Amino acid sequence: MALSGFCYGSFGWLAGGIKKLYGNLEKDLQEANIRLYPEAYASVVAFAMFFSTILSAAVTFLLIFLLQLVPIYPYVLIFPLTPLIVLLMGKAYPKSKASSRAQSFDAEVPYASAYTTVMATGGVSPYVSFQRLKDAPLMPNLSAMSKILDIDVRGLGLDPVSAIEKSANSVPSKDFKELLLGYSSTLRSGGDVTHYLLRRSEVLFKDRLTRVKVVSERAASFTEIYATFAILLALGLYSIFIVSLTLQDYLSTPLFTESVFILFGYIILPMISIIFLWLMDISQPKYPSSDNRVYKAYFACLPLMFLLIVGMFFPFIATFQFLKYIPPFSIFSAIVEFISKSVMRLEQGFEGAIGMCLAMIIATLPSAILDIKITNEEKGVEFGVTNFMRDLVEVRKSGLSPEKCIRNLSKRNYGRLSKHLEVISKQLGWGFSFESIFATFDKRVRSWLAKINMFLLVDAIHVGGGTPETLETLAEFCEMNMSMEKEKSMQLRPLMVIPYVGAGILIVFSVIFLTYARSVLGIAGKTLSFAYFAQLILPPLIFHVYMMGLVAGKISSERVSAGFKHALYLSIFSFLTFFMVPLIGVSFKFG
Repeated sequence: MALSGFCYGSFGWLAGGIKKLYGNLEKDLQEANIRLYPEAYASVVAFAMFFSTILSAAVTFLLIFLLQLVPIYPYVLIFPLTPLIVLLMGKAYPKSKASSRAQSFDAEVPYASAYTTVMATGGVSPYVSFQRLKDAPLMPNLSAMSKILDIDVRGLGLDPVSAIEKSANSVPSKDFKELLLGYSSTLRSGGDVTHYLLRRSEVLFKDRLTRVKVVSERAASFTEIYATFAILLALGLYSIFIVSLTLQDYLSTPLFTESVFILFGYIILPMISIIFLWLMDISQPKYPSSDNRVYKAYFACLPLMFLLIVGMFFPFIATFQFLKYIPPFSIFSAIVEFISKSVMRLEQGFEGAIGMCLAMIIATLPSAILDIKITNEEKGVEFGVTNFMRDLVEVRKSGLSPEKCIRNLSKRNYGRLSKHLEVISKQLGWGFSFESIFATFDKRVRSWLAKINMFLLVDAIHVGGGTPETLETLAEFCEMNMSMEKEKSMQLRPLMVIPYVGAGILIVFSVIFLTYARSVLGIAGKTLSFAYFAQLILPPLIFHVYMMGLVAGKISSERVSAGFKHALYLSIFSFLTFFMVPLIGVSFKFG
């Protein structure tokens, strides 16, 4: 039985109320392409609310009774808030998916226009071009539209132009709708269809470049807001907490209790980062496909991260000190104590933060290395394809056939593309078809940009003969796209400096302020449990800095996977910062 069927059978009595609360749920599901009846979707939300309530009850019980945290009122709020959050997420999910689908469609439009333009220069009509996209996995949205277009023509008996006009009114992309309607009107009036498609494609690429600039400005605004919450808010509340506990003997009611700080440090701050990751994801342009190898590697390392956190951080919490005597956690805790006391010469209290740093570094290292390797490979192939396209046009003008041009150019150095060109050259010599050649390239390369450009090239040669004019049009689109990607990268990359600066300020300030508070209280004849404060304050700060690394990657590269290396760098930076702690203590003692 499917999950939706089970949920509808068990929680269907709640579906009607949730459906009325959500308003026009059927339209939202249709725009998001979620193939569920509104009542079934509402019952799934009801099941998620029930499950989250049970889970929150278990977590609350653990926090209150097992860890013996007082007061309990911050955790009691989890009961009404958790199902409410799930209910709101159920409302937002279809709209978010519909927005993501529209963005994905918009990402395909310039390349679909370029494809029809390249085909038109070879004498192929746009309708035939769309039919060739029916089985194209690189553009899934246009592939689905092409299948519907084929049904309208072959099954319903519409003429191709009328079918294109009908499809234009159902696509979620305004740009593609204007492209199709403009083509039909140009064709009906007897205008130059090829010239129209060429100019329209140039406009689409320029519009996409303008949108990239708008997205960059929006990302800058998000970064400023995130810095306010993640850096200034954390900095202010950390200061209030330290002052509140250091002066608790003089205050009738503490401003900031330990339980409130744990809720703030381990739940609220990471949630702020997660919310901003989601907001940036729905506002940034996306390509129809992505490489998930880095995410698979990261999720495969999550059990290792949990094991290392249990062994390197939990033994230094009072409730879980028994883990120091249970292998292999005893080995992990011993390594952390040796590094903290013997290598860094830190006093007691820093073990938990050091253990948290080491756990994050070790568990994130494989996925960070894999992301760096994959990113360098993809960028190298994309750059090589652009240069290859331009060289191919110039060589083709000499009169050589496209196959001979490719075989001659395969001897040149195009960086990471060269090994793929050698395979293509051998396949051409062995008489392979262009479909087989592209299928091999598609399996060996993961970059969507590189694959879509090679797809355009292969179809241009296969259908239109690869005339110099056709290849010139394709090379111009390829260069325009590469220029757009470079400008986007140049505008987004400086924004990632803010999380790095913020992380450094948070860690250095917390250590300095804590050391300063102990020095001041020492002058006043009071004592401060430095080990207790360090153990309570620093570990959640390390986790927050790790989340800031994920945000930095999302800002700079529009991918969460790019944040793994930044999270690794920030964790290493946090680890190295603790080497300065003895110097900070000496400066306050003798300064």
